[in-house]
Amino acid sequence: MDEIKSNPCHSQTEPSSLLGCSLVRKNVFSQVVFWVASIALISKAVYRLYLAIITPIDVSEPTTVINSYENILNQMYALCLGLIIMHFEVNRSLYIEYLDCYQTIVSNHFGKASLEFVKKWVKIIRFYVIVAFIYEVITTSTNNYLRYFNKFGFTLNMGAIIFFDWIVQLSYIFSLQFVMECCIYCQSTFIPINALLDTLLNRNKLSSPLTINRMAKSTRLYYIKTIKSIIYMDKFLSYAVLVFYLYFIGHCIFIFSSTLNIGHSLYMLCYSVFRFFGESSYLVLVTYHLIRVNQLSVQIFDKVYQLSFSFSSDQSIAAVNEINLFLLRVNRNDVGFTFAGLCLVSPSFVSSLATISLTLGLALPSFSR
Repeated sequence: MDEIKSNPCHSQTEPSSLLGCSLVRKNVFSQVVFWVASIALISKAVYRLYLAIITPIDVSEPTTVINSYENILNQMYALCLGLIIMHFEVNRSLYIEYLDCYQTIVSNHFGKASLEFVKKWVKIIRFYVIVAFIYEVITTSTNNYLRYFNKFGFTLNMGAIIFFDWIVQLSYIFSLQFVMECCIYCQSTFIPINALLDTLLNRNKLSSPLTINRMAKSTRLYYIKTIKSIIYMDKFLSYAVLVFYLYFIGHCIFIFSSTLNIGHSLYMLCYSVFRFFGESSYLVLVTYHLIRVNQLSVQIFDKVYQLSFSFSSDQSIAAVNEINLFLLRVNRNDVGFTFAGLCLVSPSFVSSLATISLTLGLALPSFSR
């Protein structure tokens, strides 16, 4: 247990998301799919963004103004999503380095619980992907009906537009699935550390000072490896996390503001509320998994602090020093994902973001008048 050795990759540690599997594979086909999807999203976004910008906005109607700006935001997100997919492919080496580091952490018997944790959450996320796809089909079809079919009727071109929109929405969902899967892997790396800390708490009075020292050092080494792996993943997802928050917060603000501007149409009110809760669910679920990484690191501090009280005077000075060094590192509370590399995605960050978003959502209708 003095050092952590890497073993050949276990099949259960391989990613299950479409983007993750494509990044792991080294064949030409997966690379072509990445570049084609990226170029298609960028081309579509640039074309629709151009149309949205040159189309005059009727400033006399507040709802029209909000919808116009929301449309521009949607096309900006499609453009950024294409760039994100390109970023994933270009920085594929970071993802591979993370998987190697992850495999190193969970390669022994302490990692079995990590694999079970990942399998459980992968099933939950897959179910959510199905629900999200149904939601996107409903909202996309309704949106296209209100914009096109209700005015011009059904044509072959419009059918193609709907089909392409569904493909685009699928790419949104798969990208969110990939981000959540990465968070799940990061969360699972704390399970071996918790197992080792529990072992230390239960055996520190029964084992020899040399054994305790080795276990304490090994636990600290696991934690350092975990930090290293999360740094890899944070660098890999930094652009994706930034775009995710900028888009979905702006998107929810626009939906919330348009809901306040809806007149007496009960149907449109229900549809707007349905959209708001649907889009917010993306924001809540991804944010939960991002924050959870930081919170698991904070929980490690509580266990290490408890462990520091369990040592008796008979324990070796080296073991006590190991625990003190461990406490010193954990107490920095800087482990987790960051927003644009500036601030940690933590509960305080989310509460501040929610306050700002609510303020903007309530103020936006008055700005559009």
